[in-house]
Amino acid sequence: MEGLLRQLTTLVQGLVDDMSVLKQDMQTVKQKLGQLEQRMDKLEQRMDKQEEELRWLKEQMKENTDMIKAIRDNQLEQHSIQDGMRHEIASLRGEMAGIREQMATKDDLSRLREQMATKEDISLIHQRLDYQLGRIARVEEEMYLLKKVD
Repeated sequence: MEGLLRQLTTLVQGLVDDMSVLKQDMQTVKQKLGQLEQRMDKLEQRMDKQEEELRWLKEQMKENTDMIKAIRDNQLEQHSIQDGMRHEIASLRGEMAGIREQMATKDDLSRLREQMATKEDISLIHQRLDYQLGRIARVEEEMYLLKKVD
């Protein structure tokens, strides 16, 4: 019986040792689980930061897209203004060609002066010519400024 008691004591001692090892293993698992929880918390914080950055980037991208659309619309408007100015310049050039055809040489002016021209007529012709030249100068200046903007 004593042998059986020794065997039983040995078995119980083995069980106690196994339980100690199991307790140590459990402690190790608890520590690792705590470390894992800390890492998960850090990951969650990083994810929160990334989500905030993503939200900011989306807002910035929307603002940039709106700005690009506004710039494109402005460019289209500027192109239409330039086209209008080109037509106006072509018209003015046509008018100037007509004016040149109607302009007389010095000899013609002498004959015309003798025949019919008065100072008032000449003054009116000069006023019209100055007006047309002024318009051309303004349009050319506007074209220059628009080209400079582009």
